[in-house]
Amino acid sequence: MLDENKIAIVIPLYNDAPNIERAIRSAVEQKVPDTIAVEVIVVDDCSSDEGPEIVRQMARTIPNLTFVQQAQNSGPSVARNCAIRQTDAAWFTPLDSDDFMSPTRIAGLLAEARARDLDWVADNLLMSSEDTPEEVERVLWPDKPEGAVRLTTELFVKQSYDVDIERSELGFIKPLINRRCLGDASRPYRDQLRFGEDFELYTRLLMSGAKADLVDPEGYYLVRRKGSASHSQSGRDHQRLVKISREMLNYPSLTLTDRRALLGHLRYSERELAWWTMIEAVRERNPTKVIRALVISPSATLHVIGNLARQAIARVSSRTPTA
Repeated sequence: MLDENKIAIVIPLYNDAPNIERAIRSAVEQKVPDTIAVEVIVVDDCSSDEGPEIVRQMARTIPNLTFVQQAQNSGPSVARNCAIRQTDAAWFTPLDSDDFMSPTRIAGLLAEARARDLDWVADNLLMSSEDTPEEVERVLWPDKPEGAVRLTTELFVKQSYDVDIERSELGFIKPLINRRCLGDASRPYRDQLRFGEDFELYTRLLMSGAKADLVDPEGYYLVRRKGSASHSQSGRDHQRLVKISREMLNYPSLTLTDRRALLGHLRYSERELAWWTMIEAVRERNPTKVIRALVISPSATLHVIGNLARQAIARVSSRTPTA
């Protein structure tokens, strides 16, 4: 039986020794009402650095910190699901190992969720850089209306790809979720996804009728690391996300506006897949992959050609001598 007065903070770890202690400290030092218990669960995904030993040492002196090591590297979805299976907490929230939270964040989110009987609640994230992680550069969604915003499938999906500012997609949010709204309370994330797993989960919950709000910042610091995106994505990851985006269009009871938003996201995902496939084709000198990148969809083909043209123009311009 799930405990409605317990919250699990789940942290997947993979080769992030420099930051994991900060993330854990911010989780175990949450200030919540006396009636609420907070459990912090770190799952190591076969790290090769000192991160696991740091967590192991901390777990010896922190009673509400649990450390689990996986037998093989399986990605963040599997790691988070593993963490969730360790607890009877009714509420859980993800925390990335390179991010951190202010001490009152969890209490603030729980109060918001209970006040409006929400299935899950998220806050506008505070964006910072790894050089100055405590200095807020902006919020995730700069144009968010003040106060609580009810999340719908259409709003969430559109705001997860149709954005003007890089890394302002709502797929980055880290909600507090009640497991009562999950079909499988022990496995909320799709195991096969190593990229886009958050977007898939939140969209699936909203399509299933979950009641969710996005509130003003409660203190989640999303620390942007240089070059991290290029190392965490692959053509195969985008291919999986395209497949799932297509499946979402077959979900029953979608409104016309929901379907339009999902179709827009599918086209966006196809463009990303085509470009990443082309990148890999060039790296591997693989002509078959070049062809594959150009036949995904008409809009994806135009996207790839446009990117290649811009790169060619930039190279020519850089070589042109100035008078």
